[in-house]
Amino acid sequence: MRHDTSPGVGTARSPLTPLCATALTLVGRGEGRTAVVIGCAQGVEAIALLRLGWTVVGIDEDPGAHERIRAATDVTSFDRLTPVVGSLGHMTRLPAADMVLARSALLGDDGRAKWHLVVQALRPGGYLAARLTVGSAGLLRGWELLSERYTGTTLEVVARRP
Repeated sequence: MRHDTSPGVGTARSPLTPLCATALTLVGRGEGRTAVVIGCAQGVEAIALLRLGWTVVGIDEDPGAHERIRAATDVTSFDRLTPVVGSLGHMTRLPAADMVLARSALLGDDGRAKWHLVVQALRPGGYLAARLTVGSAGLLRGWELLSERYTGTTLEVVARRP
């Protein structure tokens, strides 16, 4: 499957990146499921997941990221958001998850070194939506690739863990 390139995806009208929009289309509603978002930034992905019923663990070095998410989210979603101040590079484990979304956390040497944390966190059949270096694509051997797009030296992928 290719990334969603319909009008509006990844634009001001729909601030979701094509990677996230594709992932959400593939994984659907999240009632009873948990997503880990590594690098919340403006919170767009975390907010979209909360709106789809997911329980979200949002990891970001900037404590303000979590405040932005709370400010833009319905009060009824607060109990499904667990903010974690930190970065993947300083973590020793991630919470168990049905989906991990990592736009840039797995790029570079540090991300490759922390790959095992993502694998350990994802439940069997869980989804990964991430940007990887082309050289890291081999890490997905044995995974079901649901969507992949190369952008220069980066692979944007949505894959299901075996």
